[in-house]
Amino acid sequence: MRALIIGATGFIGSYLYGTLKKKYEVIGTSTYDEDFKNLDMSKFDRTCKIIKDVDPDVICLPAGITNLDYIEKHPVESRKVNVLGTKNIADYCKSRNCRLIFFSSDAVFNGKKGPYSENEKPNPVSVYGRQKLEAEDIVKKLDDFVIIRTSSVYGWDKKRLNFVSRLISSLKSNKEFKAPIDQYYTPTYVWDLANAALRLASKEFNGVYNIAGPDFMNRYEIALNVCEIFKLKKELVIPVKSPQLGQTAKRPKYGGLINKKAVKELGIQLRSLKEGFNDMKRHEK
Repeated sequence: MRALIIGATGFIGSYLYGTLKKKYEVIGTSTYDEDFKNLDMSKFDRTCKIIKDVDPDVICLPAGITNLDYIEKHPVESRKVNVLGTKNIADYCKSRNCRLIFFSSDAVFNGKKGPYSENEKPNPVSVYGRQKLEAEDIVKKLDDFVIIRTSSVYGWDKKRLNFVSRLISSLKSNKEFKAPIDQYYTPTYVWDLANAALRLASKEFNGVYNIAGPDFMNRYEIALNVCEIFKLKKELVIPVKSPQLGQTAKRPKYGGLINKKAVKELGIQLRSLKEGFNDMKRHEK
């Protein structure tokens, strides 16, 4: 089977690329890395031509604009990628009977009573969440699809785009780091997410799956666990409430996802935060 990963040089995409290569022929795209096919998913004709040349059996779509505050300030520009770009990919999949695995987020919920199951009704509070939900609705019109919702993905990341990578980098530089006590998630180890996607690439699965860790905790609690495992200074972590961070986009207070369906149907285990951090520490170099 041939798999195409759109956004193979991104944080999640790079782990997907390495994981799916264990089992499938994998081709990746990027908007900037010359070692991968250049693809801007907001450009329909160019996107379709590249995908037709690859002729994949399954497309994994982790790509997109994910900076919540940037999206809140640039809704039109970001929608071209996050929504219209997804529609371009979905339209191709519909025309060629190609399987699509789309990556979404717990941001599709309002965060008043998380963590959430797959069956609960979305009600996003940010532009990012609304874009993800609109993209989900497009993908759901396909016959052969999987939507992976995830929450607070962490792991080693050269660009330090995820919370844990930024935190570790800051604390190792002896800098203070503000961590909100009123934003709860179910932190998800990126390797577990990639391995779940490998399982979901099989045509026996269809629909929405929550791929998220088993722990439900706030950012400050996550940061204290980082300090414990990586032997970093806890006094550098400053507990704050969300308004003190000056974030443009509203964050769900109680986000996160319930993973029972995925664990049962996929036969997988999703590591606890401490298990994930210990694995990160083993592979730090």
